[in-house]
Amino acid sequence: MAVVQSGGVDIVYEILTPGGPGVPIFFIAGLNGMRASCMKQAVPFSKERPVVVHDHRGTGESGQPPGVYSVENMAADVVAIMDDAGIEKAHLVGTSTGGATIQVLCIDNPERVQSAAICCSWPKSDHFFIRQFEMRKLVLLNLGTEALTRLASTNLNDPKYFTDHYEEMLEKEEALIAKASSPEIAAERIDCIIAHDQMDRLDRIRVPVIVIGAKNDAVCPPYYSEQLAEAIPGAELKLYEDGGHFFYLVYDDAFNADIREFISRHE
Repeated sequence: MAVVQSGGVDIVYEILTPGGPGVPIFFIAGLNGMRASCMKQAVPFSKERPVVVHDHRGTGESGQPPGVYSVENMAADVVAIMDDAGIEKAHLVGTSTGGATIQVLCIDNPERVQSAAICCSWPKSDHFFIRQFEMRKLVLLNLGTEALTRLASTNLNDPKYFTDHYEEMLEKEEALIAKASSPEIAAERIDCIIAHDQMDRLDRIRVPVIVIGAKNDAVCPPYYSEQLAEAIPGAELKLYEDGGHFFYLVYDDAFNADIREFISRHE
């Protein structure tokens, strides 16, 4: 584990297989922000190349001060990690909020991006996105972290997978509740993703991009992935038939194979 300061905030990161062959790959988590959520991808890929994971500002072991949350700041954190670790370029794989972060990196720091996979993400917060996250924030601040965690599980997860793996879901919920940021900091992070809007800048992206989503994602529905792929020049698009917002965990072997095949063409 290492720590780097980015804009005055301590960012904790970890490199699996440092010094290994090949271009490093970053896995950037969604809104929960913690590197532990990336391990179904990070561990397999670490057998092949260096893998970098980190706790977002405001989550996990990273600093959690108030008033410092934006997707742009989270993109700057990734650059700070790369500078601290001596990484010139990397493949970037981000889910949800991680995918939003990658959009900013591809536009503002293309020289640091070998390739980019933007997964279950969105280009601009529209009425649907804003409403669902405003309601999440309302639940969070009035009913607390536990209530929000248990509510969010029902739309983040594929319904059948949730039912078939209910005991596993309960364990994950308990782990998230135990490690959650304060409601006030979590609410600031929700505000920062509501503010996300790169729609008018996506046509500037020139690095190789694949956009991946699921047709039954209730959080970032497939039309978001279609908007991203249409707006980014040369972007590839892949939609899973199901799996929900967490399709990359439901179908981790297939997802990892898709990522592996994509980066092999852009090494």
